[in-house]
Amino acid sequence: MQQFPFDFNDLPKPAYLVGGWVRDRLLQRQGKYLDLDFVLPENAVETAQAIARKYKAGFVVLDAERQIARVVFPNGTADFAQQMGSSLIADLGRRDFCMNAIAMECHQLIGDRSLGFGEGLSEREDFIDPFDGIGDLNEKRIRMVAPENLAEDPLRILRGYRQAAQLGFEIEDLTRQVLIKLASGLKSVAAERVRTELGYLLSISNGSQWMTEAVGDHILEDWLPSQHLNLERFAKIEHVISLLLDRFPNLEYFFSKQLAGDRFALVVIKLAALTNSATALDTLGMSRAEQRWLVGILRYLPQFIALLDDASPKKQYKFFQSTLEFFPAIASLALASDYELTKILPWLERWLNPHDAIAYPVALITGDDLRKELGIPPSPKIGELLENVKIAQVEGKISSRQEAIAFVQSIIN
Repeated sequence: MQQFPFDFNDLPKPAYLVGGWVRDRLLQRQGKYLDLDFVLPENAVETAQAIARKYKAGFVVLDAERQIARVVFPNGTADFAQQMGSSLIADLGRRDFCMNAIAMECHQLIGDRSLGFGEGLSEREDFIDPFDGIGDLNEKRIRMVAPENLAEDPLRILRGYRQAAQLGFEIEDLTRQVLIKLASGLKSVAAERVRTELGYLLSISNGSQWMTEAVGDHILEDWLPSQHLNLERFAKIEHVISLLLDRFPNLEYFFSKQLAGDRFALVVIKLAALTNSATALDTLGMSRAEQRWLVGILRYLPQFIALLDDASPKKQYKFFQSTLEFFPAIASLALASDYELTKILPWLERWLNPHDAIAYPVALITGDDLRKELGIPPSPKIGELLENVKIAQVEGKISSRQEAIAFVQSIIN
């Protein structure tokens, strides 16, 4: 059984667990990182502060007006919120989807080992479920509590598509119609929140499918204008990445590279596959690293495609020097654009081999060597000469320090 980070005897009575943890408990889903949401009729912030102090955990007030605070433990977070409305039922009635509007009184969990991830949880009577969220879980259905709840926080519109991908559920028809009708409200949401939600969606294995559904429903028109999108390429990128990982498991390190905070290379690559213009994503407020990748991938993709049929060692070397940081992303987009795997594989094999003489040529000489051996004074000319040496090296004309010195001497002469 997954262990809680503090003793529930420290909570006042009543205190309720709500939202995602209860939903996942019923679905027998368990993550490594606990994400707990508590609702208390009163003193929510004070309770959170007392627990943080007792367990020497982190503490932050998330919303002073609505009385919401967070306690940060090594294995998860616990958010404490003041009950909204005159009762718990009224509070649950303000939530987004019925499957997230299920609660459980926390003290029932104390010492009750039968509440592990076993069978029969939905048959117990200690769940507070006023909107038949358990029925939705059984039917694998996402159904809204009320349209006004979605309008109140339009990010919930995008979250519906993300949770459909995350859980493998379908969005109920009426709910989907409401999501589409309210989609224009998403333009009022802060870019950081939209970007984070998109990151969650694209990180999920079948997230591309539901991203396509959201684009088709015009949910994201204010953030990702349809005239800048390449849906045909985007539809293939998930399969391409899986194909490359099967063939080259070491690429997992590349796709899981953190570019900014909790945002990974995989998400940026999928966004690059989705759009034909990096500037079309400016509204999302990407980090500098993410922007560098997006611009670089889309800028060099046409050059790479042109090189597939005609690439001398010199051209390959030049291209790798400009794209080494994100080259597999360019290869992925080329494959998703229906270019031949047999032509792209040799490039990937070079990139994956740290001893490859073209992708990673070892410097035969340095600027100091040129100054000492040939008396060349410090100047931009040294950089030009060293680059000429690298090109001669990848072309197989020279292979040692002595040959490199002689090669530079011949240029000078």
